[in-house]
Amino acid sequence: MKNNNQIHKIRVAILAEEPMGWGSRKHYFPIILDGYSWTKEGKTYTFSTKYLSDIDILKCKLNTSDFDVLLVPGGGVGDGQSIMKGFTFLPKVRKWKKNISKFIKDGGGYVGICGGTALITGLKLGQNKKPHTFLEKQYDKSSLNVSCVFSYYKTFAFPLFYPFQRNHPEKIGATAYVFSFAPGETVDGSRIYTGGAPLDFQLCKDNPIFSDFPNETDKIRWWGGPALILPKNPDRDIKILAKYPAQDLSEKKQTKIYAWKYTGGLHGLFLAFLKSLRFIKKEKDSMKNVFLYTYYFAGNWELTNKIIDLDYSNKPSITAEIFPNENSGRILLCTSHPEYMIWWGGHIVENNDNNFNCLGNGLHKWKDINPLSKNVKDELTHTWWMVRRFTAWAAKVPDNHLPPIEGNDITDKEKTIISNNIIWDGSFINKIKNI
Repeated sequence: MKNNNQIHKIRVAILAEEPMGWGSRKHYFPIILDGYSWTKEGKTYTFSTKYLSDIDILKCKLNTSDFDVLLVPGGGVGDGQSIMKGFTFLPKVRKWKKNISKFIKDGGGYVGICGGTALITGLKLGQNKKPHTFLEKQYDKSSLNVSCVFSYYKTFAFPLFYPFQRNHPEKIGATAYVFSFAPGETVDGSRIYTGGAPLDFQLCKDNPIFSDFPNETDKIRWWGGPALILPKNPDRDIKILAKYPAQDLSEKKQTKIYAWKYTGGLHGLFLAFLKSLRFIKKEKDSMKNVFLYTYYFAGNWELTNKIIDLDYSNKPSITAEIFPNENSGRILLCTSHPEYMIWWGGHIVENNDNNFNCLGNGLHKWKDINPLSKNVKDELTHTWWMVRRFTAWAAKVPDNHLPPIEGNDITDKEKTIISNNIIWDGSFINKIKNI
């Protein structure tokens, strides 16, 4: 931490590269962190943030002289990198991974959110199987080899490209919750983006981040992230900060979903490609999105009676570890999304009332959600304090000086988020941008 006139500045690098064109909502983190300050025992702390690209990482601009923490968002950043950095035969990939690992070994902090957790960890699968799908292999090989924690998926594959989905569509696993939600509906008629699910995570109190939180559980947005597995005999100080609910998503009526299988074949992909070209021309969008939109537009999809079983019950979801050398770099892994909004009430239904089913139209949706608060303040900022505490802890702020547990007033910046990423404006382009 850099100390300027008794103001302790916590310098946060935010990995901003989205290598597959898939968005990440990385812009939430500067709004939550940048300029936020608090005072404890006469010491004032403040966050500053800066985006770093892959080129910046390769040029060694991530170093402990300039930054205290690297924060890796999920979505198109963390998950995109978890796929692309699995190509370990590429020299630039190896150098990129080496430079981030060096930052942590030199004492820098790392905060991984959802896909940012998957990026740093190796992968373990159900029944101790070895990775065999393309996605499983990439996620496993992308590991930075500095965390002793493993990510866990029972099975894991792309919804559209899993070759055995005709007979086993349920084996796409958690990705079924990622790409396929239509806007949800509140009981009073609001339409909001509701991918994944807000879950009541079990919080552990034997750590400074949650020790003074008044409740045993808190609702955090989950959107397809893994569970975590710790080694039996770790080589470092490591703590479990939170666990998934005791009742698995697949066992709970409100959150279970059924697997769909793609039936369109190559013909469906070709038609989706043409539709994407027309859509991009109409919306004056970038041609770089043509393959992503093809993925969203490909159809048709058929609902099956097979439930997506995640096998997450009671497994760790947030961990904190200290790298075992004299520099003691800190690693905070969170498989959910405390930067995103949550909601209360409602349940998931299958979106099977379309003549043509595709990921762009949504295969599932939330219904009967409780009415939202004014300005969506309670829902949007409910867990932003966690992001600040995670980052401060990773930056080695003393345990008794962590940021307070508090909500937020809605500023003009947050209103921009609400208009773009929370409330559906009824247009198809807005829906596509928020898958």
